[in-house]
Amino acid sequence: MTQFFETTQGIMAMGAFIGAGGLAAGSLLTIVIGFAKSGINRPQKTEARNLAMMTVLALDDFVGASYAAIHDMPEFNPMDEGEFAFHVPDPTLALPQGANWDLLDHELSEEILWLSNRVKTLSYALDSLDLSKPGYDGFFERRQEGYAGLAAEAMDIIERMLEEFDLTLPAKPDFYRQREGLVSAIQKAGENNSRRRKAGPVAPSNGSNVLQLFPKANEDAE
Repeated sequence: MTQFFETTQGIMAMGAFIGAGGLAAGSLLTIVIGFAKSGINRPQKTEARNLAMMTVLALDDFVGASYAAIHDMPEFNPMDEGEFAFHVPDPTLALPQGANWDLLDHELSEEILWLSNRVKTLSYALDSLDLSKPGYDGFFERRQEGYAGLAAEAMDIIERMLEEFDLTLPAKPDFYRQREGLVSAIQKAGENNSRRRKAGPVAPSNGSNVLQLFPKANEDAE
């Protein structure tokens, strides 16, 4: 048997066998590398999807807070019309802390982070207005238009992420039409800004279920 491998035919057969073995080993190595890469990418995709879901929920909370804020009529102090208070806090965007934004598309992550920065900037800008000026320096119109516009952008990002990561948000009541309410608020604020008329104190309507924050002007202090 060993004499066969000493012949020319035997040597050629051995070479073919070794070559076939090397080809098989190379194919097997390619498959192993492919499985390894797939195993690495799977956790990254899971982490990206989890981050997307947490971000969508944070954006949705911001949209809800903005919707409530732009429909919140301020209550003025009858004893000092320069003093007023809202019934809901200013909207804030609380993104996931310590998030690895590299898991998301570069353009998408930048859009989310810029939106967060603009929410803070709007708050600072509103604080800088001179409320002693006539019409409160357009404070109410600018606040309403600003938060409505940012909330509308947040809704656009939410829809994009829901589609990209195959996510689903819990259903909301049919009568809770946030998009329509935001568009209406933007249009109304724009009309008020164009007129630039002096704003007067807004008195709560009779029968309101909103808790009164200030005493009435004709009430004697005890």
